Amino acid sequence: MPRLVVDAISTGYSPDHPVLNGLSLSVENGGRLALVGASGSGKTTLFRALAGFMDISAGRISLGNRVISEPGLTLNPERRGVGLVFQDLALFPHMTVERNLRYGLRGLSAGDAVRRVDELLDLTSLRDFRDTLPEALSGGQQQRVALARALAPRPAILLLDEPFSSLDLETRLRLLHAVTDILDAEQMTALLVTHDQGEAFAFADEVAVIGGGRIEQAGPPKSLYAMPASREVARFIGEGSFLHANFAPGAMTVETPFGAVMPRWIEEPPSSAERIEILIRPEDLSLALQGDEGTHVRVLSYRYMGSFVDLMVALDDGQQLHWHSPVMTAPSAGADVRVTLKGGLYPAFRQ
Repeated sequence: MPRLVVDAISTGYSPDHPVLNGLSLSVENGGRLALVGASGSGKTTLFRALAGFMDISAGRISLGNRVISEPGLTLNPERRGVGLVFQDLALFPHMTVERNLRYGLRGLSAGDAVRRVDELLDLTSLRDFRDTLPEALSGGQQQRVALARALAPRPAILLLDEPFSSLDLETRLRLLHAVTDILDAEQMTALLVTHDQGEAFAFADEVAVIGGGRIEQAGPPKSLYAMPASREVARFIGEGSFLHANFAPGAMTVETPFGAVMPRWIEEPPSSAERIEILIRPEDLSLALQGDEGTHVRVLSYRYMGSFVDLMVALDDGQQLHWHSPVMTAPSAGADVRVTLKGGLYPAFRQ
């Protein structure tokens, strides 16, 4: 049963120009959903509407069996049963870690508050910092304090707004794993707003792509990567290039510069001969082995990325493809090589 249901909501900063326009999504009880989208797509507006900082002009937001927002009704943030973790954390600088955690427990007895604080300090590995002020903590430790404080009153859902964006990569990855473990231990439903696709994939059971004030596609990360519902989703979720292909009615394959490949149709196939496009991910290309014919490409650029080399290559007809090559076999910039497509199904889009 969904914990959070957003049903066809509209809202914005001007009645004539809604930022969200009939947007719907849901988060299952105990699930983790990541909301991703480009700047200006409506991520922050949706977060503000969910948190109770904005009214909605149409639709309904429900949390469990309670309506928390609809036209004419916006429950205050403290009455909604949501926990909030912001990008700037909003820790009280004059309060110790313990006092920050106790802030949201004012309705509990002293004994229950102490037990809950102890439980969260252990869960977030902060027991040794109980009496420490936030300024003396590292960025990752401050993030864990903010998370523990939001979890303290046992909210119905946790909303996180770009909470890891200010951290270095190593700390961010380590904290992401810690946060998901903590949420699982608390059996907490959570929604993360982020612009980082890798962060979204590492955090969430489901990812929703927002664009133009609507959800363009939602589903498990693997599904979005393998079966993007549109070119826009394909461009935003992962890297990739669109390659021209020719379709003939009745054919099981489409013709490309690499020969015949199997399409995975995102929409209804054409009823007549038509030029289409297939999505090629950077990992779909490989250097042709001796004896394989392959397709000629010229390497336009070479970027060493540590575990792989990021290449841009050009086909003889001028089309350009993105390629992630193993370091040991990566050709240098300017090289002429032959490459092949790995087997599989390729998302196909009509032009």
